[in-house]
Amino acid sequence: MKRTLPFFFLFTPVWLIFLSSGLPSAHAQDTLTLEACYRLAEQTFPLANQIDLLAGSHDLKVKNLNKNWLPAVNLNGQVSYQSDVTKVEISLPPPLPALDMPELSKDWYKATLDVSQALWDGNVTSYQKKLEEMNLQVDQTNVRAELYQLKEQVNRFYFSIILLNQNEELLLITKKQLEEKLNEVKAGIEFGAVLQSAADALEAELYGLDQRLTGTRADRRGLFRMLSELLSTEIPETTQLVLPDPVISDYTYQNNRLENTVFDLQKDKLGLMQRMVTTKWNPKFYAFGQAGIGRPALNMLSNSFDPFYIVGLKLNWPLLNWNANKNEKKILGIQSDILGTQQAAFDKNLKIQSEKELTEILKTLDVIKKDHEIIALREKISQSASAQLTNGVITSSDYVTRLTEERQARLSYEIHKIELVQSKLAYLFSQGKL
Repeated sequence: MKRTLPFFFLFTPVWLIFLSSGLPSAHAQDTLTLEACYRLAEQTFPLANQIDLLAGSHDLKVKNLNKNWLPAVNLNGQVSYQSDVTKVEISLPPPLPALDMPELSKDWYKATLDVSQALWDGNVTSYQKKLEEMNLQVDQTNVRAELYQLKEQVNRFYFSIILLNQNEELLLITKKQLEEKLNEVKAGIEFGAVLQSAADALEAELYGLDQRLTGTRADRRGLFRMLSELLSTEIPETTQLVLPDPVISDYTYQNNRLENTVFDLQKDKLGLMQRMVTTKWNPKFYAFGQAGIGRPALNMLSNSFDPFYIVGLKLNWPLLNWNANKNEKKILGIQSDILGTQQAAFDKNLKIQSEKELTEILKTLDVIKKDHEIIALREKISQSASAQLTNGVITSSDYVTRLTEERQARLSYEIHKIELVQSKLAYLFSQGKL
């Protein structure tokens, strides 16, 4: 799809190369490079804060996971009333007297302090921390990929301003030529060699040029405001934007895009989750202790409030889960395969885009060669028309037409130069080589 730069605004996304020194603020600079705009956009755009926020969230999650190895302490209390209690009835043969056994109260009370300490959790916590680290890498890389896409907006404003500057420069040159020719025509009118209508036509064209200059400057003012808002930095209208000069040293296709890195990280994450499923089979060992007071306590035949304690070890080892773990691994494997197909599709589309950009580069180089020939011919025609107008051979309208054609040829050349820069940067950007 051909990049069009119909006069001012919309441009196909393109990407940069180099810049001078760092740019803390655009106020103090007379010139501004595309690379400086990229850095400012990435530093000041609200999305950039997510990288640090994600890191902070990750640190808190890891701290919480480390607490899995700290003892769990719980305070428990219980009050209950029951319909019956344990009784001991022993009948002794006469003449022995009947035994007087204490009768337990039906209202029971218990207060305990329970402590549980994990001795080995089957590597669950270790895998959870690895998973959180993987999540952080995926999320942060996603944010950086989104910030990379932000350059498209920067390019749209940046190259629009450059084109407007070129157009204004050509309009001013044309205006100067028309003013000089108007002075010649006025001199011819005084001597009766040229009609007044010739001067009127030139003055009308000058008014039209002033209108176009006014519109161009208004458009540029608006673009500078939009660029300033995007970069969160005031960019004066007097700032000169530098046209990048990208160099492509290698036309070999390589997919270095951050999106491709995200795909790899996500597949690694699924592989980790598959290994993590195995931890559900692992035995888990705990030490536990309980201290408290109750009625009854451990002696169920005592009807008084007594202190007590219990210590011990506990094993938790699931022996059968009806192939649930096996199926979970299969599900994660299928998800990894789906990611693989998405990555392959992304890579294929990117390769097609790179071929398209390379074609644009070669085509624009050929067009620029022709531009030089066209400009030389248009310049000759304009010079000839100027002499013809002075001699009264052609009308002012004919001369203005020839002059406009020359200006359009020069503007086309400037547009094609910008298109070449765009195509080169788009080629580099498409492969993540910037």
